Amino acid sequence: MGRSIVEELEPLFNPKSVAVIGATNNWNKWGYSTFTSALDGFRGPVYPVNNKESEVLGHKAYVRVTDIPGPVDLAVFVIPAPNVAEVMEDCVAKGVKAGVIITAGFAETGEEGKKLQDEVLRIARKGGIRFIGPNCMGFWSASSELRAFMFPLPVKDGPLAFVSQGGNVGGAVVTSGYMRGVGFHRYVSCGCAADIQIEDYIEYFGDDPQVKVILAYIEGLVDGGRFLEKVKKVTPKKPVIVLKPGKTEAGAKAIVSHSGALAGSDEAYEAAFKSIGVTRVESPEELLDIAIGFITQPLPRGRNVAILTPGGSYGVLCAEACATEGLNVVKLPDKVITALDKVFPPRWSHGNPVDPAGDRNFITFLTAPVKLLRVDEVDSLIFMGFGGFSIFASLFLSADTGYAEGVASWVPSREQFRELAISFTRAVSLKDTAEIGKAIRPVVAGVSVIMGLYNEEEVDELTHLVASAIASGRLNAPMLISAFLPPGSAALAEMGIQNPPTTHEAITRFLVALAEQWVEDCKKPVLTTTFFEQDQPRLQGSHYAYPSGKQAAKVLVKMVEYKEYLETVGAFKK
Repeated sequence: MGRSIVEELEPLFNPKSVAVIGATNNWNKWGYSTFTSALDGFRGPVYPVNNKESEVLGHKAYVRVTDIPGPVDLAVFVIPAPNVAEVMEDCVAKGVKAGVIITAGFAETGEEGKKLQDEVLRIARKGGIRFIGPNCMGFWSASSELRAFMFPLPVKDGPLAFVSQGGNVGGAVVTSGYMRGVGFHRYVSCGCAADIQIEDYIEYFGDDPQVKVILAYIEGLVDGGRFLEKVKKVTPKKPVIVLKPGKTEAGAKAIVSHSGALAGSDEAYEAAFKSIGVTRVESPEELLDIAIGFITQPLPRGRNVAILTPGGSYGVLCAEACATEGLNVVKLPDKVITALDKVFPPRWSHGNPVDPAGDRNFITFLTAPVKLLRVDEVDSLIFMGFGGFSIFASLFLSADTGYAEGVASWVPSREQFRELAISFTRAVSLKDTAEIGKAIRPVVAGVSVIMGLYNEEEVDELTHLVASAIASGRLNAPMLISAFLPPGSAALAEMGIQNPPTTHEAITRFLVALAEQWVEDCKKPVLTTTFFEQDQPRLQGSHYAYPSGKQAAKVLVKMVEYKEYLETVGAFKK
């Protein structure tokens, strides 16, 4: 019986030693940047191989791989294409177990390049060497902290895995993920994929418990039937998201000249992907958007969505985007309209989207989501403009109404409010939600009174929500309260906080914790948004604010489609 894909690719993703063939001191060559990338973080020895230089960046260089005294698990090729076959023979003789051929000039260049590629593949298979490429940009493996890249890319560990037939797309997605706060456990730029096929990587990622969502950029497949057979075993376990160009003649021609792949019929790909539960997207941005949705949200039960917006116009745009994508902007039951009538001003929209029409009641904004999510007919919620709600911190800090007539009877001074807050932080060493609730209710009530927004029922609702977030560890109460204390306060030292967050940072964390708690309590997706696409958010905990309602709608519908597929194959778990 042959080895499993996990066994075969183990030396590739977890090598104990690496040789960079073509490593050089010349910073203007790829051998320089590839060698420096491999040195960055990898815990084992990295050997430079160069037949003209005796030392590379302070490391002894070897003329041939066979000259290296110790064992070599992985060889990275950064040499001219005509020399690769000869050096691959050396790797076989040395007992190298895996390779990465970054070098271009193979099948993507035409028939002669294809012959050269086939010869390299023949030699590698003779020695049992599995390799990535050729014509690729390398790979990243978090388990071995190996960056075998053409040039350094910012990347960190995380729940995603990505195989890309295009190096530029792959590098851009990985870099964008890093900037968004999203990590990759594995990333492979597979190039021409002469040996290890895209479906092999997907199969490997499917068996990796550290990988939760799989991404792929595909220009063409060598064996479509093999792809279907392998990937349909993965999609019931975890989402597979694919970006596949080639819908136009121009795109198909570009694919042939780039990777040497045959684009194939787009209609055939579309039908094939759908049949095995692959989630297809239209852009590199969508790859990440939808992957983030899968790692942060539960799957929607259906297509019914509620929208909460601080302004009517953005609610209109979001509703249209949802309808365009095939989601249902559900009619809210009368009981929900009645409940919102009690807390929103008479001018609110009285429908879905829920638009309070300029109401400044911060407390109600934070309790309204639960009212909507508890409705059986609502499968998910889009909260528009959530990323801008931290402005309420400055409103609170600058509020003079807190000391107006009637409020002074509750707390005569801001300092006394702060002292109450300090006592609250001492109380929350408890883990019981009810006990925490008793301790924090005066603080929640105090905030609502100071802002002139006191409502008994809403204060109780928000108290329970905040207490749950504290009990679950989502919200660090002392750090939150510290933002409202003056610098150098004795209370800060008493709480052991040396670098307290700013008020803006603290309120942002507070809002994120509440959004996470809504999802936990109701087991339904809550997608939040900012207002502008240039406001690129970052993943915070398990919360991510999308730049627009349109993007949130696209994410939701792809999650619904995946859930519907799981139901058809009996793999959906409620």
